[in-house]
Amino acid sequence: MNNDDLTNMKIDVLTEIGNIGAGNATTSLSVLLQNNLRMEMPVVKIMGFDEVPEMIGGAETVVSAVLTHFSGDVSGMILFVLELNEAKNLAGSMLNKTYDEGFTQFDHMDKSALKEVGNILMSSYLSSISTLTNLQVHTDPPAICVDMAGSVLDLPLIELGQIGDNALIIDSKFMDKDEPIDGFLMFVADEESYDKIFKSLGII
Repeated sequence: MNNDDLTNMKIDVLTEIGNIGAGNATTSLSVLLQNNLRMEMPVVKIMGFDEVPEMIGGAETVVSAVLTHFSGDVSGMILFVLELNEAKNLAGSMLNKTYDEGFTQFDHMDKSALKEVGNILMSSYLSSISTLTNLQVHTDPPAICVDMAGSVLDLPLIELGQIGDNALIIDSKFMDKDEPIDGFLMFVADEESYDKIFKSLGII
């Protein structure tokens, strides 16, 4: 998806899909999350791949990333990314636990909690695409990795090849006792998938 292809109408459509997915995710997460943890309506935007690492402090910042591949009528990858301290705060809030300052390794329960939140967010977004476009989208089970942001964000480029310069970013903010926990979804699809989405909505 190149800049020349991103007309205002297309950006508006992608933003609206993101907002619908976020609304569905908020409803689903309200059942899962503790009373003191809530999700705010996110901000949806298009960003260049080279800009994304700066959102979380640079390419060498350690992040937790929940990721899944999707296939069917559209194909690609979607990631839920949190800077390590934000991931600790989210997992800690869900599991009612605290972590040592030098903590770097999540245990099974930590990963399960983060994967569950990521899975709900990612599934809600992909479901909104399927519902609005009548396109079939199938998801793989989510996986989680903890690595430097540069390595994590290289995954879509490595696996999908040269797909353009931009990704759809959905800022996801949680509030824990009025303290923000910031993360984001990163949606990446190939050119053919974007074309199918837009054609199904009558804007190509």
